[in-house]
Amino acid sequence: MKRVLYRKRMNLKKRLKTFSIYSRTEDHECKTQVRKGFAYAVDWAKEDPAPESKAPLIFIRKVFDTKKGIETFSFHVKGYFYVNYNRELMRVRFNHTLDIEIRWKAKHFSPKKSVSLT
Repeated sequence: MKRVLYRKRMNLKKRLKTFSIYSRTEDHECKTQVRKGFAYAVDWAKEDPAPESKAPLIFIRKVFDTKKGIETFSFHVKGYFYVNYNRELMRVRFNHTLDIEIRWKAKHFSPKKSVSLT
């Protein structure tokens, strides 16, 4: 069974926009939760007309908890880029996230050993 929740929020006074997608899936092997998030904030660029963009920051984390049978993966990207809007230079800051959590129903993670050992 799969459940999906889509959420969209905007705050025009603060120039913020966020999108979120939550999904849950369950089958005979595991329960999976996936959270995706996209956040954007816009403001005027305070720099010269030709600013240099920096590479975005990327954070990746993966964790196994073999006692509880939980596997988590986290991927986050933060950065900014510039756009022209009505002959004004605007800076768009973004934050993208992907979080996955898998809860295994079977507690055995090690592969089965061969019956015939030589």
